[in-house]
Amino acid sequence: MFFLRGVNRKSFFGLVSLIAFSILIFSSSALFGQHKILTNMELIEKVSDEAIQELLSNIDVPMQDGLVLIDKIKGVGEIDFIFDNTLIKRMKSRGWRIAVADEKNKVSEAKYRFSYRIIKLSFEYPRISRKYWLGAKMVERDAKILVFAQVEDMATGDIRWVGESEKNYSDEISYSLLDRVEDKEYEFTMPDRKELKWGKIAEPVVVTGIVAGLIYLFFSNQSNE
Repeated sequence: MFFLRGVNRKSFFGLVSLIAFSILIFSSSALFGQHKILTNMELIEKVSDEAIQELLSNIDVPMQDGLVLIDKIKGVGEIDFIFDNTLIKRMKSRGWRIAVADEKNKVSEAKYRFSYRIIKLSFEYPRISRKYWLGAKMVERDAKILVFAQVEDMATGDIRWVGESEKNYSDEISYSLLDRVEDKEYEFTMPDRKELKWGKIAEPVVVTGIVAGLIYLFFSNQSNE
């Protein structure tokens, strides 16, 4: 600690200012290094849309030739509606005539049945931590989907096509943005914030230690002037 005895007050405060400035740069880089931040809902929509587009692009059946019956066989919960709505939107954009399986009056008219099983559709915060001891707290976000689908000829009962799609999207945002990206109306957009308890204790201890060290260096330098 005595290597700064010969350093004057001006130099000392210059050093402290440099350290503080560096910490500020590291902390703010997470905020200014990103462009548009997707909300959690948008992130789930993104992986759903990617999976859907892959499925529909791989179908080698002339679906535009007749009415397509959409039939969801399995889902995972409330979050399903994001996939369901995006699927309908994408099918319509391709010019397909569609009907949902619960529309009984349309079943007999359908030429094809597009059935699907959502095996996994999830969103979570795998990790919450700081990149630097005094840096901004960062949150990793992860959205995953796995879905199976098939196309059945309604007239013959033949399975004309079978496919699957698995997608994953991850990013990292500042902890301070969580209130902006979460949607309080939908619980699945507000997953558990998994923070290590020891980190909550260790971080203020480290900060206190650094501040105490700087104070010590200051008074040590004063006493030697």
